[in-house]
Amino acid sequence: MLPETHAERDELLEEWDWETARPTGRMVARGRAHREGVAHEGVHLWIVRAGSGTTEALFQQRARHKEQYPDCLDITVGGHVLYGQVEGKIQKESSEEIGVSPPDESLSDLGYYRYEERTQGLFHREFQRVYLLRDERPLSAYRFADGEVTGIYAVPLKNLKRLLREDFSFGIEGFDGRASVRRVVGRPDFHPLLFVPSMAPYMEVLLRAMDELVALGRVSVGMPSPGG
Repeated sequence: MLPETHAERDELLEEWDWETARPTGRMVARGRAHREGVAHEGVHLWIVRAGSGTTEALFQQRARHKEQYPDCLDITVGGHVLYGQVEGKIQKESSEEIGVSPPDESLSDLGYYRYEERTQGLFHREFQRVYLLRDERPLSAYRFADGEVTGIYAVPLKNLKRLLREDFSFGIEGFDGRASVRRVVGRPDFHPLLFVPSMAPYMEVLLRAMDELVALGRVSVGMPSPGG
């Protein structure tokens, strides 16, 4: 496993007030933010598809050199918002990680989720702006240019819902940048924080939103108010 690079540690983020859930205008280095629990903004994009008749959520595979949770299946796209970045926040991350830059009008905005994680050497506080996109393109159309992502997998939504309740094994299909692949997965293959109690409200809203988007073409639910 490679350590976090100097460039990543020195990325400048904007500090957010943890109590009011508002940006402060102050800069903070990413490394310090993750050591000291300085809140900042992140962005998430989840892609859902149903062209085959089965609703599926897309998961990226994190690269093996990632400092946190290498090789795990994770949110389709996720990243930090750099200081001073106002527009195209999720498009920047999505373009870098999976080669897709969806226009704002195609996205369902689920709002911000207040997220906190404490492990040895890590104190992570983040306000995560969560977006949902329906996209029926084949998995082979995605591209992984920045080295942070090594593949993309389609996980049947019914299996994801069950996996949040209990561990079990099932098959999924994916694309590793060169060829189609099929593998059998269970809870240990996914980002472990998807299953912690603090993420339950996030996942509940996300799954309802995915069901609504596929069934109705629109979303009525959103994340709990981060300021509450």
